[in-house]
Amino acid sequence: MARSGNGERVAEPPALRKDFLIAERTGYLLHKAALLLVEDVEKELGAVDMRMRYFFVLASLAGGPELSQQDLSRLLNLDPTTVVTVIDEMERNGHVERRRNPADRRRYNLILTDSGRAALAEANAVSTTVEDTFFGRLDDDERAVLHKMLGRVLADRWPASVCSD
Repeated sequence: MARSGNGERVAEPPALRKDFLIAERTGYLLHKAALLLVEDVEKELGAVDMRMRYFFVLASLAGGPELSQQDLSRLLNLDPTTVVTVIDEMERNGHVERRRNPADRRRYNLILTDSGRAALAEANAVSTTVEDTFFGRLDDDERAVLHKMLGRVLADRWPASVCSD
């Protein structure tokens, strides 16, 4: 028996077959883990009537920089028309406001409303619970190392709009 990140005893998972070669690919393991985590979070966000894309946009807008729809498209790897659809829905729900960018009148800055912040807090609590369960086999130090390693892998892959000078 192994211990989970919170000290509980958990059964050891079955070992993979030696001839299952794709499991030797770090990229595949990262991809598979991401797909499963998204699936778990999507399921639980449904209970608060939200989808993952919506949550990601809310969380992205909660930070410091004012982001445009184009910024969100690059940041979240979403098609620009999908971003417009999500923002339209968020605007109808009163979670975001579009404001003209004073430096570029062709662009809009997206501002999270108080209602949007409340929706984000609820969705963030759901997502945190799911992540804690998903990463439960890791202790706190291992999870911090994984987070740091992923940060290093992604260090030069972020759009300029979310980077400091």
